[in-house]
Amino acid sequence: MTKKSASELKKRVTTGVIGGTLLLAVIIWGGWIGIFLISVIISLGMVAEYANITLSLSDKAEKRLVLLCMAWFVHLANLLASAAKGEIAVLCFLAVFTYFLVTAVRFDGENFAGHFKELTFVVFGSAYLIFMPLFLPLVHQSLNGVNWTILFLLIVWSGDTGAYFAGKKYGKMKLYPKISPKKTVEGAVGGLVAGVVITLLYKVIVFRALGWGSILIVPIIVGAASQVGDLCESLVKRAFGVKDSGSILPGHGGFLDRFDGVVFSLPVMYACTRLFG
Repeated sequence: MTKKSASELKKRVTTGVIGGTLLLAVIIWGGWIGIFLISVIISLGMVAEYANITLSLSDKAEKRLVLLCMAWFVHLANLLASAAKGEIAVLCFLAVFTYFLVTAVRFDGENFAGHFKELTFVVFGSAYLIFMPLFLPLVHQSLNGVNWTILFLLIVWSGDTGAYFAGKKYGKMKLYPKISPKKTVEGAVGGLVAGVVITLLYKVIVFRALGWGSILIVPIIVGAASQVGDLCESLVKRAFGVKDSGSILPGHGGFLDRFDGVVFSLPVMYACTRLFG
């Protein structure tokens, strides 16, 4: 290992330990307010970075602000009226489309087509980065919700760690080189195995209500969804020629780099709580 890679690994581990400890503390003792704040912070951080990557026209700052305001509105509305997610989603789509329709007068020619493309970027980003994080409070509010939430994060984190080290040591077959050149099949398998091991340990030590049958199913499908989320973010970055979404998290990049798999696999974890909880 080179001096530079050792330094990056040290940053990655330090940031992961500090951030993970704070996150777990809020999940355990923060109650519904803590979970609300976590989901809002993750969503806002990812939305800001996504907007910086995908938007490029002269009104970029204004569109980014619209996305951020919508993220605030959706999470607050979900807190106050969680049963109305469908209605909130429809209202947001109508509001965003109306905004882009009204502001289309600013553009013509190629910029007009670019304006419409940015509408599609915003709609995708809203579904991915604003509405998917809403499943975090749902997981937390389910039966044994604190344990399910902690287990979810442990599966994703151990999957990332297992994939990193398995890929470093054994990685030969590329998983999807056109999208993410460094990811390997061996790394992906190592991440899934790590998730299964950590789930088994968590069941034996802490979460004894977890059924034995779910020890294999939950970490594999959640871990697989997390890896797909990783590739989804890599697709976005590669499409726009970006290496890291940001630099706010030393050793990890930005919020989008760190929480892409988390957000993508949250609906899957919520489904697991309904099936196995």
